[in-house]
Amino acid sequence: MNPVNPDLRAVLFGHPVSHSRSPELFRALAAAGGPAVDFQLRDVPPGSLGAALDGLRQGRWQAAGVTIPYKEEALAAVDEVVGVAVAAGSINAVARRADGRLVGANTDGPGFLRALSAFEPALVADGALSVLMLGAGGAARGVGASLRALGARVIVVSRDPAARRGWVPTLADAVIGWDNPELIDAAHACQLIVQATPLGMSPRVDAAPPLPEAAILPTHRVVDLVYTPWETRFLATARARGARALNGWPMLVHQAAVALDFWLGAGAGAGLAAAVRRIEARDPSAGALERARGILRAGGPDAATFDSDATRQELLEARGTR
Repeated sequence: MNPVNPDLRAVLFGHPVSHSRSPELFRALAAAGGPAVDFQLRDVPPGSLGAALDGLRQGRWQAAGVTIPYKEEALAAVDEVVGVAVAAGSINAVARRADGRLVGANTDGPGFLRALSAFEPALVADGALSVLMLGAGGAARGVGASLRALGARVIVVSRDPAARRGWVPTLADAVIGWDNPELIDAAHACQLIVQATPLGMSPRVDAAPPLPEAAILPTHRVVDLVYTPWETRFLATARARGARALNGWPMLVHQAAVALDFWLGAGAGAGLAAAVRRIEARDPSAGALERARGILRAGGPDAATFDSDATRQELLEARGTR
């Protein structure tokens, strides 16, 4: 990438943003011959999003990504909203037009569907897909809107279901609370569980949504939108229950490709998925123990050099059970 004259100057607004791996994605794409994106991270303190967007409006950057906790607030601050963002009520990508107008889009939903299609194609093709969505924030809005547009039945679990009544029917078929006595039954009636809260994201890796373990069945497919750490406590629990599970890395990659198309034009993000394999070779659908066993079968590293997501104990357990 040419840092002096990039194809796009972009920024990520959020609080926090230190966990983001988006700059790595864009560097990998540029190294593979794709667009050169100068992508900066800006931690925006509460109450400061308006000022940050003013910097975009004035031309400091040409585009912006928006992450937690500002996806809903940002929608109200832009001049125009397009695509699935209209139904979602949240945006995570903003483009600056030549006249300074800001246009917002939601790439979370389309990126999630691309990731899900690669993970379990039959689920996306199934017109009767049923989903339990954990959380009701900005990411859940984008994913919910895209799932509903696909024809899926979506049950949202929220800390405050009364405040989310307006989600029905555009974003969900029903919204229930974590204390709902029918929560486990609702989970058992679904094929897919989506963890759309920030619980478990680094550095709070010990946190997890309060879904009873009994709610997860071996027949479930589970997606956690968090990708740092590679395997959250929630994903580890789902895999221990026998469910096939995926972390949020594929969604991150696919939503970034959709964002590039939005910022630079159709096809701009086409090479991203292939390019990022150079920087991340781990399997987002495999847990730490499965990866440890795979490395040992290949005669790979010992516990001292194994990647940070698999603990030394996990590797030693794999060594004893291969």
